[in-house]
This record gives sequence, C-alpha cells and structure tokens, in this order.
Amino acid sequence: MSSPHQPKIVVLKFGGTSVSSAACWQTIYQQISRLRAQNHRPVVVCSALSGISNQLAELATAVLNHGDQSQAPAVQQFATAHEQLCHDLKLPTSLIQSSIARLKQYITTTTPSSTPPPSTGLPPPALKAKIMALGEYTLSTIGHAYLNLQGLNCQLVDAGEWLKSRHPDFSASDYGLNEHFLSASCDYTFDPELRQHCLNSNVDTFITQGFIATDHNNHTVLLGRGGSDTSATCLAAKLNATAVEIWTDVPGIFTANPKEIHDSRLLLQLSYEEAQELASSGAKVLHPRCIEPISTTRIPLSIRWTQYPQLQPTTTIGPINHSGYNVKGICSKKHIYVFSMDSIKMWQQAGFLADIFTLFKQFHLSCDTVSTSETNITVTVNTGIQTLDDEALSQLKHQLSQICRLTIFRDCVSISLVGQGIRSILHRLAPLLKVFEDRKVFVVSQAANNLNLSFTVQSADAHDIMLQLHKLLFSETTDPQLHIFGATWQQINHQARQSPSPSPTASPPSTSSELLWWQEYRDILHNMVHQQTDALKLPAYIYHLPTVIKRATELNNITTVDQIFYALKANPHPQIITALEQLGFGFDCVSYGEIEHLKTHLSHFNPQRIIFTPNFAPITEYIQAFDDGVTVTVDNLELLKTHPQVFAHQKIMVRIDLDTRDGHHPYVKTAGDDSKFGIPRDDWHPLIALLKEHQIMLQGIHSHQGSGVSKPTIWANTARSLIQLAQTIPEECRSPAPLLIDLGGGFPVVEKPEHSPPFCPSTFNAALAQITHEHPEYVFAIEPGRYLVAEAGIILTQVHQLKTKHQHHYIGVDAGMHTLIRPALYGAYHHISHLKSSSPHSAAKPDPAATMIIA
Repeated sequence: MSSPHQPKIVVLKFGGTSVSSAACWQTIYQQISRLRAQNHRPVVVCSALSGISNQLAELATAVLNHGDQSQAPAVQQFATAHEQLCHDLKLPTSLIQSSIARLKQYITTTTPSSTPPPSTGLPPPALKAKIMALGEYTLSTIGHAYLNLQGLNCQLVDAGEWLKSRHPDFSASDYGLNEHFLSASCDYTFDPELRQHCLNSNVDTFITQGFIATDHNNHTVLLGRGGSDTSATCLAAKLNATAVEIWTDVPGIFTANPKEIHDSRLLLQLSYEEAQELASSGAKVLHPRCIEPISTTRIPLSIRWTQYPQLQPTTTIGPINHSGYNVKGICSKKHIYVFSMDSIKMWQQAGFLADIFTLFKQFHLSCDTVSTSETNITVTVNTGIQTLDDEALSQLKHQLSQICRLTIFRDCVSISLVGQGIRSILHRLAPLLKVFEDRKVFVVSQAANNLNLSFTVQSADAHDIMLQLHKLLFSETTDPQLHIFGATWQQINHQARQSPSPSPTASPPSTSSELLWWQEYRDILHNMVHQQTDALKLPAYIYHLPTVIKRATELNNITTVDQIFYALKANPHPQIITALEQLGFGFDCVSYGEIEHLKTHLSHFNPQRIIFTPNFAPITEYIQAFDDGVTVTVDNLELLKTHPQVFAHQKIMVRIDLDTRDGHHPYVKTAGDDSKFGIPRDDWHPLIALLKEHQIMLQGIHSHQGSGVSKPTIWANTARSLIQLAQTIPEECRSPAPLLIDLGGGFPVVEKPEHSPPFCPSTFNAALAQITHEHPEYVFAIEPGRYLVAEAGIILTQVHQLKTKHQHHYIGVDAGMHTLIRPALYGAYHHISHLKSSSPHSAAKPDPAATMIIA
C-alpha cells in the first residue's frame, strides 16, 4: 500500500504519429510536466517514427530474400528521417550514428533465407526482429536526449530489461519461429521490486520503447504490429500503475471509423470487455492484445489527442457501471477469407471438426467465426493480422480437399455490431436486417460472450452496409440511455479548430491549405456570381491552374519514375493539358475520342507520348490508334483471338490483373475477379503463346490496383510483380526498346480540410528507389489523374430554396447529381462553403485571367 505522499506511476504511450515532429515532443514534455506537478512518476513508452516500422519490415524482408544487394537507399531513408527530427529538436545527429551502424551490420551479416543459416546462428525471424526494433530504439534515444535538454532528469530504459516473453523456447517450424520472434506475448505479473525501483529512483521520468521485449535467451522479440499499446499496458500491470494514457491522432474510440463515417460519435465510456471486443472486431485505436493486462489489474485507460491535448472529453476504459444494453459501435475487419467446407461424411462422425481445425493449427491460423450444419463447416480467417501467403494457402487447400469439398471466398469483410448484452436487444435490431436485402452474406455469428453480432459480406458491399447501419443505430436515435455517446467526429474537429487556446505544439488538423486557394478569389467569385455572363453560367466548375502545376511539379521531382502519363479522363480542359504538355507529361487515353481531343488542342501532337488503354472499346478504335502511332494497351485475350489481323506484327502494351486490389472504396478497386479490367495473371502463359503465334511484340506491361491508394508499398509490390513477369518474356516477343513498366495511378487526394495529405511523393520515391536502382534496364511510368486536378477544382453553385422537415434542414441548389455524382456512387465527401464577399483572404487581389479556368 503506497503512502499518500508517494508518487503514483502513470504510463503514457505515444504512437508513431505522436512522436514524429518537434511539436509532438513539446506536447510530450508538457504532459510529463503536468503529471509531475500532480506528484506522479511518468513512464513514457514510444513507438517508432510514423512509417519507419513498415520500411524496416520491407528492408528486412528484402535482405532475407535477396541478401545485401543495394540496400543503401533504404538505409539512407532511415537515416534521413531521424536526422530531420534531430535537426528540428536542435539535437546533434551523432545521437543516431550507432543505430545506423547497427542497421548496416545486421544487413551485411544476414544471408538470404534460401542459403544456410548466417554466421550469427539466429534464424531469419530473429534477425528481422532485431532490424525492426531499431525504429523504437533510435526514436527513444532521440526522445531521451530532448527531454534532458528541456531540463528533465530522464532515464532511458531498454524495454527488453523490463518485459520478458512468456514462452521459454520456440518451435523449429517456420510458423513457430515467426510467432516466437515477431508476435510474442509478455508476462505482466506485478513486480514489486521494479515498482519500488521506479518510485525510489531520483529521476523525473523514464522513457522506453514500445513493441519490444526479450526472451529467456535475451534475444529481441516483438509484440506484433501495433504492439506498443500492449507494451504500455503490460508495463502498467507490472508496475501497478494508477493509469494508462494512450496518445494518438484521434481523441478516442468512435461508434465507427471516423475516416469512413464522418458522423460517427465519440464513445465516452467503455468497459474492458466492450473495448476488447471493439478492438478485436476492427477498431483501429487500440490493439486487441493491450486490454487483457489492464482488465486483469483494473487499471483505467484513457485515449488522448496529441494535436489537441487540452480537448475534453475523451474515451475512458475501465470498471464502469452497467450503462444499459446498447450497440456501442460498428466495426469492420478487412482481408477476411471464408472457407466453406462440405462433406456428407461429417454427419454423426466423431472427431471431424477436430481434423479440420488441426489443419488450421498446423498453419498457425486462428479462425474468427465458425458456423456448422449437418454437412457444412464455414469458418472465417483474418489474413490482415495472420500470415497466409500463397504457398501456405495452396498447401492448406490441398490438405483440406482430402477430407471435404472446399470453396474459398477471398476479399471479404466482417461487420460487427458490438455492445453489452447483444442477445437481449435482438428484437430492437430486427429492423437492421433490411439493410442486408439483396446482399450476399456468408456467415452470421452471435458471439458466445454476448458482446458481438457479426456479418461476413462481400468487400464491395461493406461500405454501403456500414453507412446504413450506422445511420439507423446512431444518427437518428433518441434513446435516453445513450448518454455515453459524445459529439460527432465533425463536431469535435470544429471545436478543436475553434478552440481559443490550442496547444502551441499542435498543428491544426487542416494541413491542406491548397484546398482553400479559392479564398484568395472570394470577392472575384462573389462578383462573378452576381454578374453572370455568357462566359460564366451557374453551376460552373472553376479550376486553379497553379495548383495543377504545383502537383505536377511534385510528381516530376520523383526521380524513380521515367515517364508520367496524365489520365485524361480526370479533366480534359485544353488549358490543363497544355500546361501538363509543357511540363513534359504524356497522356493516358481510354477512348479514341480522347486521342482526337489531344489532336485538336495540343500544339505538338506526339503519338509517342500517348498510351491508349481502352476497355471493351470497338475494334475500330484500336485500328485508328495503331494508325496514329500511339502505344496501344490490350487487357483482354479475346481481342487477340478474335481480331488477330489487327494486332499481328504490331507492338503493344498489356494490362495485367495482379489480383492485389486497393483503394478508398470497393467500387474503385480495379483488380480481382469482380473487376472488368486486365488480363488475369494466370493467363500470362496463354498470352505469350498468342504473341508468338501472331508475331506481336511487347512494349510494356501495365497494372492498376485502384483509386485512392495511400500505401507506397502497393506500387513497389506492383513493380516487383511486373518485373517478375517481364523477366519471362521470350526474346522474340520483346520490343527492341527498353520495356515500359507502368505502375498505374490512383494517388489519393485530401477530401476533408481537417485531413492530412494522404500521399507523399518523397515517400513514394523512397519505396521505389531500391527497385529502380536494381533494374535500370526498364523504363518506369505512372498514370496520375485526379491527384493533379482534384484540389484545384471547385463547383460554383447557387442556393435557390430552403426547406425544413422536423429536425432536418435542406438546401436546394442549381447543381444536380449529374454535376456531382461521386458522393452518390461511393460516398465521396466534398467540402461545402458559403461564399461571402469582403473576406480577409481576398486582399491580394489575384489576376483571375492568368490563373483561373472556368469550365
């Protein structure tokens, strides 16, 4: 029992986005000072810099697969990111030299996994753990130096000294090694000696690493992706801490993912069980494994917003009074595989289920949901958090097929309604089932813990289902028991921006000032509306040419890309294509009409800078494109089979479906069986046979995964896959010119003012640096479209009616769905502003003729 004057221990965990800038570190210093003033002893747990763990994981995989071959760009990228933070914090870069030296040492002493074990004697997963741990070790070293520079007596602790993995040894199988070194679990038993050490030490604060522990042989092990949350709660339990604070880029857990459902509401209070279920069902704020240590020890946890530390309220998780039976949130888990197994033999056969699950156990796969009948077992597996590569899946399919008839559905989504006593409110949930009308539902599961009702559906339906369910459950409810629900994400963002005393460390959520270019033109636009002429009739599209040029210049600075083709369908305005032509851009056309448009409006029509990528176009368009000398792309083998006379002896590019789709909405993912685009990868060899038969030569290979792809690794993986195919092209089918590797486009744009830019050209450049360095024999290309013009455009429309129905207010404008159809198609968000004159932003009086395009 502690005395009233003895300090109380509080564990603070700061995630990757909360440690990646000088402003973040000033917030960390302020929070430590706040707790010290309250007679608390802070223990700070730090993640790696945002994005670094992913980079190190890719680096480790590349080294283990290919050895020390041109890994210098990746090492330099690691060094540059940390050197920049040191510079911003006014710290010497010598602090990180030992980490860089260790990274180089790990790389040079590691041999590919296909060769005998390296001289270190450690298996590949152990070496991967050591490489990935360097992100946290390097960051905590920088943080330790900064906090001491601020006058704190801060002690740096190696997390491996405080956290030990539970398993004394590991299995010799590949799956057992991965689990031991890359997804370890920790002992969090209360350690009174460690607690007294923290309380009696003459220090102001401790700082340590998340994500890291050691095994009984003192080897570094990792707690799995997102494991820093678990590090914090395990340490809290071992130290018998008073509280845990998780600092991140949102103020708490919401009724749904606020990035996808903007009117999701903040959950003010959650029990441990509810928080566990929400995290396990797909809520991203907390890692599922972090709840158990604090639930066992009854330590409360709060989630805090790093950008606005003064903002209240936030989500609190702890031992709370029963708040009634309600659905608290809707979660989704992507990358779900559904295994449907049929066999008449399972009827009344003892041990049949055991045989099935023994096979899943052999591959270290945990099944999320299970549904059985007399002749069928259907299970779901979350491949987003478990490894199931193509080889393992093939082996599992083969073994399961020996005992049942197997059907696998990929790319599914599990949607879960989470709340206390879910069985007690099934009658209230009955109206929600209407949402699933005409939808394919693979599994319905009511969890045994009475906290979860889940539906596994097709990925293409998931977003729309989520929107409808959330509206029915939360947007229109008047249930008096729902006092545990706070404001919506939109309301909280507005409150944060209007806060009279924002944190000096915080960057405002709106980091996309380019979206507000029109504020400089406010008076001009206002006058144009009231003095409409033949040149401007509402509604009208207005584009800002300097914003287009700025985005184009950013892409031109990507050194790993040799050619850029603007996707003309994004915006064919003559001034825009003229400006892009002057910047050296080529053009991607999807119809022959677009080629004719370029012929009409470009001063120098150069067919070598045009690629024609149609889908289900008339054969006459292919003939016209060949006659013009542009590069023609084929995405259907039937074209070559039914019209060989058109393609024989020609040079073409082919579009390949790599079955690795991505994007911000299911309707814009352009790969996979449910997409009409591309030649399936499985048809590569039949394609080569047709090329040989008709003496067709390949100029390039193209693939496109979707729109709104934010992960640079997607394009890097696309490049690797296309290069693998390119290396199998027979010499007689290869054009004499260097082969074009076209990675597609789909670069994401900022849709909401409070969102940070989701795409960084320099990060994209770094992701491709190693690949392009290793393969100078290819020409690499991208096809941006919306990225160049979306932020440059506004729709100018006029209000002509107002209407109120009960609590809803409607505004009628002179723009219809034909003007702005994307929200209706896939829930896109477009910011709406009331145009007023005499804005302080309009003082500059820019020249609209030079910069503004009316369309």
